[in-house]
Amino acid sequence: MKSYIRLLSVFFYCILISCSKSPDNHKVQGWNILSNSREDALVTISAAKEYNINHIQLSHQIIMYLREVRNTDKRELINELVDKAHAAGIKEVTLWEHSLYKLDYYPDEFRTGPKGTIDLDNPAFWEWFKEDYRSMLNLIPNVDGLVLTVTETGARIEHQYAEKLKSTPEKLATLINAIADVVCTEYGKKLYVRTFAYTDAEYADIVACIRYVKNQDIILMMKETPHDFFLTHPNDKYAGTIDRPTLIEFDAGNEFNGQGILANTWPEYVINRWSQYIRMPYIIGYVARTDRYGDTRIVGTPNEILLEALKSYTEDSTVTPDMIYDHFISRKYGSGAIKYLKPAFKLSFDIITSSLYTLGTNTT
Repeated sequence: MKSYIRLLSVFFYCILISCSKSPDNHKVQGWNILSNSREDALVTISAAKEYNINHIQLSHQIIMYLREVRNTDKRELINELVDKAHAAGIKEVTLWEHSLYKLDYYPDEFRTGPKGTIDLDNPAFWEWFKEDYRSMLNLIPNVDGLVLTVTETGARIEHQYAEKLKSTPEKLATLINAIADVVCTEYGKKLYVRTFAYTDAEYADIVACIRYVKNQDIILMMKETPHDFFLTHPNDKYAGTIDRPTLIEFDAGNEFNGQGILANTWPEYVINRWSQYIRMPYIIGYVARTDRYGDTRIVGTPNEILLEALKSYTEDSTVTPDMIYDHFISRKYGSGAIKYLKPAFKLSFDIITSSLYTLGTNTT
């Protein structure tokens, strides 16, 4: 009798998911591929259609700085993955970028500030800077946009010389505006700006800079947590509060919780965070990391349940963690496995937080 009831619940769950539609303001369902393992990336891309993924980001080992597209091997891999994703029906494929690069990347003629810093007041520097972006974008014509980080970079923009730009927010905005002029205005591509920061002061600067950003097409991307992806961190208090379309960045690859190798099977955790963000007016969707490095992709592993949790709750907010457990296990391993795997899956959060964390802080 219990097995019959469980099968009925899985059946009705499938009906709910197949009949539901994404809310109009949650149009982006995205994944991020970090590893430069071509084979694993292709497996992930091929699974995207099943999850209604319409946005892919390539980052980390594939590309962290746009200048890397000048490397022939990297460029060939990027262009192949972009084309494969488009062929799989994914409309938008973006690359990560961190700017500024290390100071020695920039010509000496522009590094005339104190201690060899860049003179941001020199208009010739910004002309050179924009032309540099054009030359890089021309090498990757089918890419649909960039995901820009302006903190944790080689040469921090706030450390460069300027008399006209009086504050860090103004410097940050000047950098973003220059990149947007090329990426958005000239090339018609998307620009997502990550607000990643470690301290309240850094957050205050990056949030304040938004009011100086001219291009209204720029989209924000904010992590599910204030800085690193610790299970014990609160939600990012700024996410969804700024009057700009915003993506929430989730780490289904679990950088600090096993990196796709240990079992991370906790839809409750995902839904708890996402259920708070999804109701905020400026949130337009999510992007989830799908691996760490090497062969750590979660597609094809029990950890794939995290991707199902994001998809399912986005498309139907009445879905419960128990429904996700039952549907995922039934779909991947057969309905008969539910009574064995569901209790094991539910132990994962306590096991990880008891073994990889000490007093609430990740120590492994």
